[in-house]
Amino acid sequence: LVVFGTVFGLAGTDHLRRDLLIPLLWGTPVALSFGLLAALGTTITTMIIAGIGTWFGGWVDSLIQRITQINLVLPFLPILIMVGTFYSKSLWVMLGMTILLSIFGGGILTYRAVFMQVKESPYIEAARAYGASNSRVIFRYLIPRMIPLLIPQLVVLVPTYVFLEASLAVLGLGDPTLPTWGKVINDAYSNGALYQGEYYWVLEPAILLMVTGLAFALVGFSLDRVFNPRLRGL
Repeated sequence: LVVFGTVFGLAGTDHLRRDLLIPLLWGTPVALSFGLLAALGTTITTMIIAGIGTWFGGWVDSLIQRITQINLVLPFLPILIMVGTFYSKSLWVMLGMTILLSIFGGGILTYRAVFMQVKESPYIEAARAYGASNSRVIFRYLIPRMIPLLIPQLVVLVPTYVFLEASLAVLGLGDPTLPTWGKVINDAYSNGALYQGEYYWVLEPAILLMVTGLAFALVGFSLDRVFNPRLRGL
């Protein structure tokens, strides 16, 4: 039995008379989880690889630098589009490819520059003098010095990956089983929302994306002032 009538929703309705508030709310943890997991996986793995390459030097550092240079040349978004088109649109597959392609990025060069300075510190020489192992020096002495720089950068990276997931969903490469903000925008375009004057269908997820980016940016800048004393007087 199909009963036609007037249907209302707190966030409006789509072409099938479904309340848009449901996908917007359900898409919030999906988008934030994707951004947080991608940021965590990328920054932590990149930092560890940079620390290993800086400490051992030689061919290990050279190999990491060559892989980084090659990866920086590769087009990031087209590769994800190819994976989503020819292999799978699963959110977890996209998450894994995002982390894999982002590990050897520009962050390795930044971390390496800081690790090169820390490597020459007196307490590192003291650790080597009393016979500390390579793993102990890397994970107990080198990497902890990077945490004040890591946390603000981690927070700022979260909306970057949230926007990336939304961009893939807008292009039709979103996970078919999970509601996301980008998928809502894609559905709006596919069903002619702008031509019918249903601007709320596009504006609501777009506003959520902008608010998310602004919120994480403000938190990141605040944490940068906390962990970087030189910025407190500015």
